[in-house]
Amino acid sequence: MQQKSTIYTAAAVGALLLVLGFVTLFYYGYRGRNSSLIQRPGELDLLEEGGVLTASGKLMLPDGDEIVDEGLPFSAFAARAMRRMLAALIADSSVIGKEAVLTFNSDEAYRRFIASLGDRNLRLLGSSDQLRSVRLGFDRYEDFANELATLDPSETSSDVNYIVSVPLPTEHRDSPGAGSGAVPFGRSALESLGISGDNSSFGQGIVVAVLDSGVQDHVAFAGKVIREFDYVLDSNGNPIPTNADNGHGTAVASIIAGSDSRLPGVAPAAELLSYRILDNDGYTNSFTLAEAIVSAADAGADIINVSLGSDGDSNLVRQAVEYAGSKGALIVAATGNDGLSHVTYPAAIEGVIAVSAIDARGEHLDFANSGIGLESGGMAAPGYGVVAAWPDGQASNFSGTSASTPYVSGAIAAVMSENFGMSAQAAYQLLQQHSNEAGAPGVDPVYGSGNLNIGRVFESNTPGIVDVAVASYYYDPVLAVTNGSGNIAQVIVENRGTAAVHNVSVDIDSGDGPRTYNVPFIPSGESYVIPTPINAAAGRLAGQLDVSATARVNPNLNDPDRDLSDNSLSTTIDFKDDSSP
Repeated sequence: MQQKSTIYTAAAVGALLLVLGFVTLFYYGYRGRNSSLIQRPGELDLLEEGGVLTASGKLMLPDGDEIVDEGLPFSAFAARAMRRMLAALIADSSVIGKEAVLTFNSDEAYRRFIASLGDRNLRLLGSSDQLRSVRLGFDRYEDFANELATLDPSETSSDVNYIVSVPLPTEHRDSPGAGSGAVPFGRSALESLGISGDNSSFGQGIVVAVLDSGVQDHVAFAGKVIREFDYVLDSNGNPIPTNADNGHGTAVASIIAGSDSRLPGVAPAAELLSYRILDNDGYTNSFTLAEAIVSAADAGADIINVSLGSDGDSNLVRQAVEYAGSKGALIVAATGNDGLSHVTYPAAIEGVIAVSAIDARGEHLDFANSGIGLESGGMAAPGYGVVAAWPDGQASNFSGTSASTPYVSGAIAAVMSENFGMSAQAAYQLLQQHSNEAGAPGVDPVYGSGNLNIGRVFESNTPGIVDVAVASYYYDPVLAVTNGSGNIAQVIVENRGTAAVHNVSVDIDSGDGPRTYNVPFIPSGESYVIPTPINAAAGRLAGQLDVSATARVNPNLNDPDRDLSDNSLSTTIDFKDDSSP
């Protein structure tokens, strides 16, 4: 969950703030949800005594003066910060109004400000000693601007606070949905990851922090002691009871470390830390997220699971991510369920593992966001119709990148526990190296390094395994036309075993009759890309095209292929978005 030096006059910014008044009509109804974090109409736009905005949208004080008192020592600094704050309110619906975050570059400055709050027109909503930051509330922007104008910019920085929330549910009216033909995992998710035997020891000695809605009592955690930290408090600092049906965090935690045989997690022996940061409406904010990340790192978390997201890029969250990394903690975060070509924060931050979602066929789900966060180090994992724990002893069919993220967190914990002394980062690198190729050849912005496969990591030192797979039939109608390769697709054959394979036959049907190719040699863990003609004209005419590929190892030169289920792939190429004539 991102200044010019001239102070604006009221006339210069009147038009800009008229837009602001209009935009707030949309801002206050952010994504159609209710939340105590979101101000209601009228809180930002009407002139009160000494207020900020008039009903006409102009920025001025009642006497026509500038918002910042020019007689204060650091008025230029305050004016720059206010312009940036107001611009953020216009541009980004995830910005929380009438709040700000201040960060100080020394403990002395931080402590001095805390001590002075009693004399200021500001409310302390939160503080972080490790990050030397405070979350402030105020009733009038004028008050914040003039208090800011008393602070030395050489030791103070100002930022906005952002809404952070559970990714939109996949059934939300604006969601693109899972996509036609998507297949739910049900109870087969662990098996699809290569976990078929006893995994009860996975995660032993590893600490995973779940930053979410809290973890409720459930048979899935029988015998497990979960340390709990509650950041959802009332005005008196008392915890607000969790709604009985608020099960998001419970489901996420069960995927990581469920220890009941009916709802097994990836790493049942892992220790869980539960940080309840989401309110009962599914909201928190970037300051609280940063606080919890720091606290989890200080509490010894090896892995921090964040099945949450924000459109806002918070500097404080970036600092918290860096702090966690310095403590050896690895953050794993959801890309979001909006079907967009960019991932949410903190998944978009460098060093955070971004996780997208796939169905039981291993194919990308339409709702799962894609983008640079995946291409720079993320991966995909089960995220459609997986069975997870839900409050009141129930089980649920859980979907979304919220579900796929804990599979990766659990996998990291499992690999760490089976390799004594291994860091979370090193464990994740192993998972990347042994992920299943998917989508475009190599690392891409949709699948990242590929689809999660824990079994390949655990079997990587077992010699003689023959396992050839048709990993992908890749063709993007729009990109193909743009790149001048409109009639060529790419079929990716992957050696998922530990033995090199020789003379693999690949039968491909691209809509204009079958073709057979011979792949002479594929080293262990490597892939081979076959360029093949595709009947794009037929696809454009019909709007879609059914294609398929099947790989066969030569029995005279190789041991038998141990898993024939991944030797064939059939899919449908959608030409509806093809921009070619």
